[in-house]
Amino acid sequence: MKKELFAAALLLLILGLSLLNTGVIGGLCDEITALVEDSASAANRGDWEGSQALLEEAMALWKAREGYTGIVLRHTDIETLTDDFYELTEHIYTRDGPAATAAAALVREHLNSIKRMESLNFSSVF
Repeated sequence: MKKELFAAALLLLILGLSLLNTGVIGGLCDEITALVEDSASAANRGDWEGSQALLEEAMALWKAREGYTGIVLRHTDIETLTDDFYELTEHIYTRDGPAATAAAALVREHLNSIKRMESLNFSSVF
């Protein structure tokens, strides 16, 4: 009976940690997405300095969470998103509005994809 209780407690712990991870990753993706959207909006208005500052804030937030994301996310997702960030940075620094808009959409889509993959749903369990 002790083994069954221990197994049930372990399963509950795993479920709890999975839910916590979903919240942390979802919150991080939402926060970065908002900064990227604000950066793209600033670029569309011609406020390139403001756009750069917002993008740098988004990138700093992403880099600050490397210790956690490096453990819970696939490395290919981390590398791809980082590459997308640098592509967006290039377009903002060169003040290429249409390319910056497209690159920002790519970053947002990748963040949404990460958020969806890390969410707990029926298909991810069964």
